[in-house]
Amino acid sequence: MVKIVVVCAAGASSTFLARRLSVLSSEAGYEWDVTPSSGEALRVGVEHLVAVNFHVATPDLCDSVTAQGSRFVVLPEGVTGAIGAESALAAIHKFLQKDERHSDSNVESSSVGSSSS
Repeated sequence: MVKIVVVCAAGASSTFLARRLSVLSSEAGYEWDVTPSSGEALRVGVEHLVAVNFHVATPDLCDSVTAQGSRFVVLPEGVTGAIGAESALAAIHKFLQKDERHSDSNVESSSVGSSSS
């Protein structure tokens, strides 16, 4: 079971996205436990993958995730609440496939689908 924590600013849109990702991942046959969190309330460990919404993916938040021993993936632009959940699912799945191939390495992070400003 892959434990995924979806992070947004206040936790509201991550709730909608987490619910939609739970449905989509189940339909796709993935064994994912998807939960929402705000960036402020985020508490994770090595067993988690943190899916950070692009608009809150600050260096401080990403550093906090890494400091807690977890990995993160920045979700593509356009993912807001349940809108773009399919893109989020694809980004998370791509990260997990890549991570599986590098499972003997240290904590890895990714900004799949994010844009640089």
